[in-house]
This record gives sequence, structure tokens and C-alpha cells, in this order.
Amino acid sequence: MLNRSGFNLTSIHCPVDTTLFVRYVGTTVVILGYIGNFLSIYIFSRKALRTRSCSWLFLALAISNCFVLTGYTTESLLLHGYYIKVLSHWSLCKMVIFLIYASTDISNYLLTAAAIDRCIAVNCISARHTFCKPKIAKCEILFLIIIMSFINAHFLFGFHMDKKKNCSPKKHQYEIFFIHHYDSYVDIIKSILIPFTIMIICNLIIIFRLFRKLPITIKHKKSQRRQEKDRQLTLCLVITSFIFFILTLPSEVNDFLRSKINQKSQEKYVCQLWFLTTVLIIIYQINYASHFYIYTLTGSIFRKELKKICFLKERHYLYSEYHKRNSIIEQYPY
Repeated sequence: MLNRSGFNLTSIHCPVDTTLFVRYVGTTVVILGYIGNFLSIYIFSRKALRTRSCSWLFLALAISNCFVLTGYTTESLLLHGYYIKVLSHWSLCKMVIFLIYASTDISNYLLTAAAIDRCIAVNCISARHTFCKPKIAKCEILFLIIIMSFINAHFLFGFHMDKKKNCSPKKHQYEIFFIHHYDSYVDIIKSILIPFTIMIICNLIIIFRLFRKLPITIKHKKSQRRQEKDRQLTLCLVITSFIFFILTLPSEVNDFLRSKINQKSQEKYVCQLWFLTTVLIIIYQINYASHFYIYTLTGSIFRKELKKICFLKERHYLYSEYHKRNSIIEQYPY
């Protein structure tokens, strides 16, 4: 993910200016990502959606995505796009690397937990009332934070500031483990393949249940609204799951393939490899920046809540203008 297999570009002039690409494209992705995730946090914390267990998972997912974008900004965007070196102290080095991997895993598995939640809610009516509750969702969130922090705790011990004041894995055994094992195939399996396999199984079951069978007619309006909310959340989840796989897998595959390229070939094609790696990292970050826009395009209930926020601000503005006008009339009645 961090692609720390050693690109040395100090003495090489590349035909493509990767710095400008990172600066403008990467910054745009991060800014839009922060705006979208903050709006998602606000919307999923509203009363209309807060009663659903899946909404709590989406809420935690938006918060975790903000941490992913913060880690990318600190470790990669500022350094390669603006030449600002933030990781200049060993404590920052360890904490930011840990933050990147832990928050990424938490986001990926929160999406997986949401898929399991929707699968149970759609297929098991009896289990739905037991497991698909906000309290259970909160416990799942806490559990995932603890487990993923524990799994990625080795970064707090394995990374350090080297002699050149670069944040890198410790030499010898840990460096070999990180570059040739963890950041190649272990990370693909743990962070991409396992979550996506679970998500695809759950999503196929959900799709079969919702779209291949005739819908059950419900007489009560309250039940109809509840069913519509569930259907919209499920649709958002299915699309988000597939986009997750499409956007994150290429970067992980690139890490794996590059770890198998010999040093001579890496030096020969350093510019091409660096540009490809940079593009794939930004595509990777788009996954964590795009959820709000996916929800907006696919979920009418999500758009409805968004409109309520806009109209609330508009009503507040009109109300303040009305009182301001009345106060002026009272002061100058003639």
C-alpha cells in the first residue's frame, strides 16, 4: 500500500512530472473526500437513519475514511506533491504508518460488517431482531477497532527513522518481511480478498432475495417506509462493495508484482514504475473519498436527508432575514 520498495528519483529526470499530478489530482481527491465523508457523518447521525444498525456502520465507515485520507495526506501527498516532510520524527513515523494500515483495514471490514448486517436483515427475519440493532452495530465497531489495531500493531515496532531521516521499515528481517511478504501478498489477502469474498457472497444472497423474488406487499405505511430504507441502504452497500474491489485491488497487485521485479529492472524503468504506482495509490484513495457521492447517486433516502439539510439552512436564512427586516421597520416606522 505504501509502496516502500525504494524509488530513488533524486538523480533521475523523468519525462512525466509526477509531482504536479500528485499535487493537483491528489489534493482534489482528498478535499472532495473530506467534504463527502463529513457530510456522510452528518447525514447518518440524523434521527431518520440513526435507528438502523447499518447506518451506524456507515457512520463509523465515514469517520474511518477520514483517518485513511489523513494518513495518505501526511505520508504521501504532502511529501511527493508539496515537498513537505511531516514524518521527521520517529514517533510520527510509527503512528502515521500504523494509522494508515489500521484505518484502511477498519474501513474495509466495516463495509464487510455492513454487508453481513444487510444479508441477515434481508434473509433472516427472526435473526434480524436479535442482531440488526444499533447496540450490536456499536459493539461490532468497537470489536473491529480493537482487532485491527492489534493486527497492525507491528508497525509501531517495525518502522523507524533511518540514517537518511526517512520513515522506513527496520533493516534485515523486518524489511524483508514487509516488502516481500506483508506489503505484497499478505496485505492483498487480509485487506482486499477476504473482505471482498465475504461481501460478494452476502451481496449475491441479497440481490437474489431482493431482485429475483417477488416483493412482499406491505399494507402499513410505516412498514413500507422501513422496507424502503432497508432497500436503499442495501443498494448503496452493493454498489459500494463492487467499487471497493475495483479501486483497491490494482494498487495491491502492483505492490505484489513490483516486489518480484529485480533491482536492475526497477532502476531501468524507475520513472514508469513510480508514475504507475502514484496513479494507482490515488485510485486507491478514491475508494475512501467517494462513498458520499455513491450514496447520493444511488440512495433516494440519502438524497432526501441531504435536501432536508439544505432546506433547513435556507429556512434559517429566511427566518433571520425576516426578523432583521422587522427590527428595521420597528426602529423606523415612518
